[in-house]
Amino acid sequence: LTGWFLVYRYAPQSSGSGIPQIMAAIEVEEKKDSKIFHKLLGLRVALFKIFSSLLCILGGGAVGREGPTLQISASIFYLFGQRFQRYSKIISLDLWILAGSAAGLAAAFNTPLGGIIYGIEELARKHFNKIKTILLWSVVISGLVSQWLVGSYLYLGYPKIGPIQFNEIPAAFLVGILGGIVGAAFGHYLLIFQEKFRKNKTTFQLILVTLLSSALMIGLYFIDHRAFGPGNHFMAEILSGETAANIQLVVVRFFSAFFSYLSGCAGGIFAPSLALGASLGSWIATFWQGLNPTIFALFGMTAVLTGVTRAPVTSFVLILEMTDRHNAIFFMMVTAMVALASSQIFGHESFYEKTKKKFLVTQQ
Repeated sequence: LTGWFLVYRYAPQSSGSGIPQIMAAIEVEEKKDSKIFHKLLGLRVALFKIFSSLLCILGGGAVGREGPTLQISASIFYLFGQRFQRYSKIISLDLWILAGSAAGLAAAFNTPLGGIIYGIEELARKHFNKIKTILLWSVVISGLVSQWLVGSYLYLGYPKIGPIQFNEIPAAFLVGILGGIVGAAFGHYLLIFQEKFRKNKTTFQLILVTLLSSALMIGLYFIDHRAFGPGNHFMAEILSGETAANIQLVVVRFFSAFFSYLSGCAGGIFAPSLALGASLGSWIATFWQGLNPTIFALFGMTAVLTGVTRAPVTSFVLILEMTDRHNAIFFMMVTAMVALASSQIFGHESFYEKTKKKFLVTQQ
């Protein structure tokens, strides 16, 4: 409740993931719409993003750190870019923001290639030739600083998947289809419920929605304690073969991320999407004998993240960097592309793109 109130009262533009705000900021900067632009990024937004997301995570919210990290990093780069432009306007503000976003993702997951790819695939589709130098330098510097502070690590450890056989291609297709649908459904219905329960509501009504979301989260915890948190610990257990998921965990992780985001706190969707995908893949593996269940979890993570973001290259590159399982790369590519196709039943636009449009409409 405190995490939601800080956002609602002091920095509404710091709510949620933060990636739609970055996309909106890039679009309005290109149009030179300064009245909207300064609301989406900056010191105030970054500070309240930090406080709200920390409170949400400490309270057990099923949110990730990557979305907030992107918006915080983009805000820092934006502030530096403003000052740099006093002396030179060679680099426009939208390129500073793109570079900051990529640096934020690289630092959040220790995935420098993922940061670069996401910056290109999702945020800078028409800007790559202009941004490639600053993008690479921002990711390199943020990655080095991150490793200097916390050391070199893999976000999800070193899962054992053994040799990959061609008879696992059908599994990649199946998990890709189901994961793409689940990820797209998550984003689709989350937007519908946000529109219904959070738009044009009084402060008292918003408090009730936040309290109800918190109560439902507590209920999910009593069903399965793994409902709380971003899910990286039990993902590592699934990938190491220490545990397997059942349908109960899949449902719990879907709704824990759903209610956490619906509460209005700041938090990312990448990590909860990965947790949901690992659970889904692990559960499907229980029906498919003879294949390593770990590979199903990798497929599930790739598929669900693709369904949410509609960014297939980012999805398999991120998971490749998080696990260092290069022998599965072609199969993860298949999963990502199949997931992208199956997610289209909920439309061509990602959750982030739809949310960006809503931000732009509300800020007019």
